[in-house]
Amino acid sequence: MTGRRALLAVVVAVILWSACSLFVRAGDTDALVFTTWRLWLAIIPLGVIVQVRARGAAARPFKPTDITTGRWVAVLFGAGAFFVAGAATAFAALQMTTLLNVTLIGALAPVVIIAFAVLFLGEHVHRRLLVQGSVAIVATLVVALAAAGAGGTWSLAGDIMAVASLVLNAGWFLYGRVLRTSITVDPFALMFGTMVTGALILTPITVVAHGSLAISGNGLFYAVCVMVAGTTAHVLMIWAHRFIPTSVSSPLLLAEPPLVAAGAWIWFGEALGPVEIIGSAVVVVSLWGVVRSEDLEQVEHDLPDPAPPT
Repeated sequence: MTGRRALLAVVVAVILWSACSLFVRAGDTDALVFTTWRLWLAIIPLGVIVQVRARGAAARPFKPTDITTGRWVAVLFGAGAFFVAGAATAFAALQMTTLLNVTLIGALAPVVIIAFAVLFLGEHVHRRLLVQGSVAIVATLVVALAAAGAGGTWSLAGDIMAVASLVLNAGWFLYGRVLRTSITVDPFALMFGTMVTGALILTPITVVAHGSLAISGNGLFYAVCVMVAGTTAHVLMIWAHRFIPTSVSSPLLLAEPPLVAAGAWIWFGEALGPVEIIGSAVVVVSLWGVVRSEDLEQVEHDLPDPAPPT
């Protein structure tokens, strides 16, 4: 029964994350301003969760006991920098180009992780995995070119921003993976600290770039929607990973591109042509083979500890 509930939690998380992409587009707000508000809004609910978990017999303290305060602060600022960079570029891409392109490019994260392991860590993976990853990349390029030919909301700058977000979010994943293997840290405490440091990093940048944090009522409403949906999805996924392996949950994340594409068609009129539909299906099928591979799981577990952030 618990396994079924965990699986349902993952499904709900995927739906909520898909909705977040639609909320960002509907917010129609500058990416820096939107991201800053999204971070500050998430601090209160996450802070409450951390406070609750810090009490009782099975208390989960905010700061890990096996790390100094100075290093913990440095770790959190590193996490905040990664998270802010990935979120801001993703939000910008969602405002600039087709929603399908952004989600398909973002779904290539496992391929980036494998490439990093092969190029810089000397990992060896099965040739089949390399072929599937290559097919996914080529199919994504085909979909992007088809969107370019169709015009509409597509833009080259938006696709480039999505690629930047892909690299930064893969970096955030790798950073978080190393932290979880090198430090005994409560995932909710890490999320809370990441949001706080991310907000502290991004707020002055946004003020300098725009002169203020002013946001429209429409933008604030959708920033709240993203905060509620995104934070709930993170909480559900963290809980679910206690009961089901990532080899089960990861393939379900591939449902996000078709869900976002359907939402974009219904609410924003982003209709898909035959090439985009077929190309998207090829990407999802190829990535399904990648995320189900034992090689990817081995790569993730073999990542070494980096030098502590300073």
